[in-house]
Amino acid sequence: MEVLMEVDPELSLTFDSSNTTALHSAASQGHVEVVNFLLEKCSGLALIAKSNGKTALHSAARNGHLEILKALLSKEPGLVIKIDKKGQTALHMAVKGQTVELVEELIMSDPSLMNMVDNKGNSALHIAVRKGRDQVFYLFFRFSLPCYFCYQI
Repeated sequence: MEVLMEVDPELSLTFDSSNTTALHSAASQGHVEVVNFLLEKCSGLALIAKSNGKTALHSAARNGHLEILKALLSKEPGLVIKIDKKGQTALHMAVKGQTVELVEELIMSDPSLMNMVDNKGNSALHIAVRKGRDQVFYLFFRFSLPCYFCYQI
């Protein structure tokens, strides 16, 4: 990849008919080294959404790639609140999987994500409960608990 990028630096900006870039593919498939390489060349790649509105962060979150998620957020922290065409954030995607640490990383990066709802009115917690993700439910409860007690004083 390095050799190809030396020959044509714009290669990382190419995309297919659904606007999928090399970064989307690498993030989805868990290729940490490729993601880091592409982000070093152009961190703005992380902001490119596919035709369905999903970013590389959505793909990394859905597929449970924690290191890739961290790499993307370190380059583009604002990416965490981007929504796809269904109104879903990366947190909505993450709760569908089995990687609780990834869900926790997203919540810690921006706790307001817990309150964001998709186009059907579903928060990430709604999706987690519907999918039977008990550990995610307890994680949400743990992050919400201090706020509850703040209002009781």
